Order: sequence, then C-alpha cells, then structure tokens
Amino acid sequence: MTVVGVIYLIFPSRRRENKYGYRTQRARYTDATFKYAQKVAAKILLLIGVATWLIGFLIKSSGITQFFLLEIFLIAIPIISVFYQIERRLELFNDELDREMSKTKEEDTHEIIND
Repeated sequence: MTVVGVIYLIFPSRRRENKYGYRTQRARYTDATFKYAQKVAAKILLLIGVATWLIGFLIKSSGITQFFLLEIFLIAIPIISVFYQIERRLELFNDELDREMSKTKEEDTHEIIND
C-alpha cells in the first residue's frame, strides 16, 4: 500500500480513460471527482501503508511471531478501511458537487422567469 500510495502521489492518473489510478464507478463520475479520488487515494494508501508497515515492524522486532495467522487475518482490516475511507470521501464530494450544480440550475431558472 505504501508503494502504491507513493506512485499515486508522484504520478497521479490524469484522465478518466486511463487504465491506471483509483478507478471505481464513483471516482469516474466526473473529471473533478476523478482528480479528487486520485489525491485522496494517494494520501490514504500512503498513510495506511506506513501505519501497517510500522505495526508489522513492531511485531517482528518484538519477537511475537506465534500470532502469524492472526496477523494474516488482521491485514484485511487496513485494506478494507482504505477503500471505505476513499469511497466515503468521494460520496461527500459528489454530494457537494450535486448541490452546487442544482444551485446553479435554480439560479438560471430564476433569471429566465424574472426576465
């Protein structure tokens, strides 16, 4: 996750048509959401990746290796949390975009009616 986060941070995907980058349906909603998704994904992947790496390093250096199976199952938690965090932020971002678009449409409608 750390490596992917660094790659996304240094070389973010620029267009929705690319096969590279964070590409969920919600991320590809508009160009603005795609650009936002790339920034958020890079930061969250980097953060969770470093945190996971530190936890693994501490467990390894402490010599507690009898919990290997537990570690394997617990690795799913950070992976799931990465996608949850990114999708949640995208949902909020998309809602804000929709509100701004509906405001603009209402203002345009009022101008036509008032003329």
